[in-house]
Amino acid sequence: MFLGRHHRLFGSLLVLSIVLFSSADARARMGGGGGSDGGGGGDGGGDGIADLIFLILYMLPFPLNVVVAALVLAAFFWFARMKQQGSILNELPTAQVQPVPDDRGILEFSRVRPTFDEAAFLAKVRQAFLEIQAAWSDMDIARVRRYLSDGMYQRVNTQFAMMRILDQKNTIEHLEIKSIFIDRVEVDGVHDVIHVGIFAEIQDHFVSGAHPNLNSNYFEEFMEYWSFLRKTSASGKDLYHFTGCPGCGGELAANLGELSRCPYCGIITNNGDHDWVLFKITQMDDYRLQSKLHDLSVSLVNKLEELGGDDPEFSALRIEDKASNMYLQMETARVLKDPKRVRRFVTEEYLEKFSRNIDQEPDFVYSRIYLNDVTLVGALQMGSKNLLALSVKSSARRVRVEGREARWIDPAMISRNEVILMMRDASSQAGPGSAYAHQCPSCAGTVGDTIDLSCPYCGNPLNSTKGEWIISDVMSQMEYQVYFEQHRHLFTANVPPARLDAIMKVRDYALNNVLVMIAADGVFADAEMAFARKLARRWGYAPARLEGLFQMASNRQLVFRIPPRPKDREKVYRMMLKAAAADGAIATEEQVVLHYYRQQAGLPETTHSGGQVQ
Repeated sequence: MFLGRHHRLFGSLLVLSIVLFSSADARARMGGGGGSDGGGGGDGGGDGIADLIFLILYMLPFPLNVVVAALVLAAFFWFARMKQQGSILNELPTAQVQPVPDDRGILEFSRVRPTFDEAAFLAKVRQAFLEIQAAWSDMDIARVRRYLSDGMYQRVNTQFAMMRILDQKNTIEHLEIKSIFIDRVEVDGVHDVIHVGIFAEIQDHFVSGAHPNLNSNYFEEFMEYWSFLRKTSASGKDLYHFTGCPGCGGELAANLGELSRCPYCGIITNNGDHDWVLFKITQMDDYRLQSKLHDLSVSLVNKLEELGGDDPEFSALRIEDKASNMYLQMETARVLKDPKRVRRFVTEEYLEKFSRNIDQEPDFVYSRIYLNDVTLVGALQMGSKNLLALSVKSSARRVRVEGREARWIDPAMISRNEVILMMRDASSQAGPGSAYAHQCPSCAGTVGDTIDLSCPYCGNPLNSTKGEWIISDVMSQMEYQVYFEQHRHLFTANVPPARLDAIMKVRDYALNNVLVMIAADGVFADAEMAFARKLARRWGYAPARLEGLFQMASNRQLVFRIPPRPKDREKVYRMMLKAAAADGAIATEEQVVLHYYRQQAGLPETTHSGGQVQ
């Protein structure tokens, strides 16, 4: 009888252990809040832990049930707190806590590439950083075009187009590089890739001659990551200290524009054939977030050789750079209400959809627009076509221009998550040119006008999937999840759609947005910083590890983020509302941000006053 009783007791404890840890893990995956005020009902597993404690008290004899219940309760909250402090937001570096570079990866790269000179490379990065900042300030990117990828050039060119519409100029002063280091290296097909961290400070002035209310002037200390690529077969010619053509030596044109091509010998300078080329600039928070997504996309690499056909230079980087280029040209077309600007790069079916969307949108201009990341996340074959899915993360802030007055549409920068589908014939053979570089894919003839659909030399269609990757659709992440489920059997490789938004948890979105809300009035006072730290502790974070996030908020570098999943959007709103009402009243700026969040999240309209939802 003694053994039987203890066997039953052992069995009961085993069952309780299983329930405990499965419950805690499920609560953590749902992104539940941290403390007693951590996000309200629906954000955690309060009911689950209560049921569990009741079960223990019922199944076990006194006083054992009380002891076990106390231990289980302590273990539950310790486990949940450890899971919470594993948030991606805790990984942001600060001026005092620098990231730890991948020394092993760098050493391995140096072993495989014995001619690589780290000091010489970092000197080029430093020069690129200073020259590009000066070119940006002068709105003259032509002088550094030779070492910017097409996608990187378009990122700058699109912002310049918006600044010209708004009569803006961004001048910078007192630029100082505090530190510069190689963070990690990788190989993508025929390209070597190096990601460099740059910690700097700057005095920034955004000035509009036509719309003074858009002006801003602030000092910021920031961390950015600059990503460079070079082909493994690069000639080794220097693009940074020599402004001539790396092929024939002829002086390059003063304005290379869309295509960085030598006017004498026709060589393309910025494709990695000769030297390191800048293809991406990523802000600190996006870099940490998107590195997780890039790790998930590694499984697609092996399928790329099959999709590349006979193109020996096919790689994810080239596809991502083309998508970057085209995405931003589409955003310019949206602002200008001119869909013909992109007809060369999209299918006729998508051009019709794009045109309809433009007609339905109100007039606006981007005061800021940044492409934060483009990552290959899926590959499928549909009939005679190969399709690639690319996750696109962008952030922007819009204004509406009415005569001489510019009114803000967005109270802050807002992040947008979309997926681009690009299509090419499965039997396609690599052509000599690219439509994305103003060339005919069939004969490489230079094409000037983006509204032309036929090559003036060979007569072949320019937006044909026979020789080029063409955009066939752009959709939200939720639309892509539906698309994936409908075509799951056709995917040959993919990052599961559910993983595209699984990096940030509900409370991560909430804390990020609360910090944006606090800084909405342009001031991040000491009292507000203290409140942010208190809120972080309440929600289960380690505030000391969030200094990087607080610094970004005080510098107005954070962007508004909307969870892709509808069920998470309401939870985030409730957490934001509780934070706004913590002092007993909701300020006007906070009400504007809360209302804006509900609009962007597609939540039913509501009113709030004095911290109460009505």
